[in-house]
Amino acid sequence: MQILNRIHFRNLRGDIFGGLTSAIISLLLAIAFSVASGMRPISGVYGAVIIGLFAALFGVTPTLIISEPTGPMTVIMTGVIASMIAKDTE
Repeated sequence: MQILNRIHFRNLRGDIFGGLTSAIISLLLAIAFSVASGMRPISGVYGAVIIGLFAALFGVTPTLIISEPTGPMTVIMTGVIASMIAKDTE
């Protein structure tokens, strides 16, 4: 396993724009998911930054990143939906 992904400078412009686009979307998702799970919005920002940093440095596939905030949110929403179903008496 390599520690860092290879950097190709011929793709730098596209990588920067792709990274900025992904960062904006991830940041908004992380804020929304932190509020939906009962946390403060800043905790979502911290989580998105830390997960993004580790995924960029230590990710194993250069084309597919499954470390967005949607993964942990799936676990949280499963618990929320299960508790709502358990409380429903009808």
